Amino acid sequence: MIQQDHLQIFDLTLNVWAPLFVGNGSSYTKKEYMYNTRNGKVSFLDEQKFFSFLVEHDLVDKYGQFMLSEQSNLWAFLTKDCGISDAELKTLTRYQIEVGDALDAEHSLKEIHAFQRDAQGHAYIPGSSIKGALRTAWLLSAVLADRSTGHSLEQNRRAAFPEEKYVNQLHLHGSIASDAVNSIFRGIQVSDSAPIPDAQMVLVGKFDALVNGSFAKGSNRGIPMCRECAASGTKVRFKLTLDQSVLKGRITKESLLEAIQQFDTYYEQTYSRHFTPPSGAVNLPQQPHLILGGGSGFFAKSLAYPYLGEEEGLRWTAEQMKQMFRNHKHERDAENGISPHTMKYARFRGRLYPYGYCGVSIL
Repeated sequence: MIQQDHLQIFDLTLNVWAPLFVGNGSSYTKKEYMYNTRNGKVSFLDEQKFFSFLVEHDLVDKYGQFMLSEQSNLWAFLTKDCGISDAELKTLTRYQIEVGDALDAEHSLKEIHAFQRDAQGHAYIPGSSIKGALRTAWLLSAVLADRSTGHSLEQNRRAAFPEEKYVNQLHLHGSIASDAVNSIFRGIQVSDSAPIPDAQMVLVGKFDALVNGSFAKGSNRGIPMCRECAASGTKVRFKLTLDQSVLKGRITKESLLEAIQQFDTYYEQTYSRHFTPPSGAVNLPQQPHLILGGGSGFFAKSLAYPYLGEEEGLRWTAEQMKQMFRNHKHERDAENGISPHTMKYARFRGRLYPYGYCGVSIL
């Protein structure tokens, strides 16, 4: 830790135990990336270099015909139909990552959801993603410490319902605001992460497992998309700054670590215990986890259960799920005793991992 008057600056490290997806909102269609079946890697094009190459080698019309055809394997088209070598293709790509078993060239390729990358093309995790997960964990500890559940939502139907009571407490303008102006979390800053090497990035598939360990209908072979993820075993580093002129000791390094422990315990006892792990699921290290990123699920980001109490939290969550996903039979969630009634798994090299489980150290 570095101490600068009221500022406490720490090194925060995420130990990624299960594939972690932090998307940038974009995706690649089947014809927008190259799957090299010889080396088991997928490459993403430098569009400017690629189209310049097509013009220089009089391949524009041929490429246009490919885009209009039913053929979908761009690597096969460029190497076999156009005679371009792997060495030449390498000069036209921005980066490549391991495919694992997320793609199968013998069947239809999948859409790829892209990871967050900076202007230089380096994968990274925005500090806001970590701050959001820390916020959820700390809020859970505040709700549980309050010892009062069963709150009514008649006057406030927003998913962020504990915010005003537990977080917006600074009274900067003489009253508690309904937005972040008075948030105690103004005293917490998390930097964007250091770049994640492409060698530590992988493609993984997505599977929905039911409470009995089977896969949801249509998900036994995976959903027809995959994600670019930080691989299990990756360490991702950030700077965490606590401004005690704002926090005044209410949030410390120790209280954040305790909140992560409490969140991990609550998640296990209230949510994941309802699910039988599917065949092939890994056993993750027994340590407190932050659960974050895409695929981590609604429960990891909502405080409905602790705030409303488990019975009302189940009812409220099932209602939200039913409105968002009308064809997924969430009206039956009460029968399962949990909502949502599926857990999201990533598959890599034949093993299944629940998305987004990360250990945390703060030094």
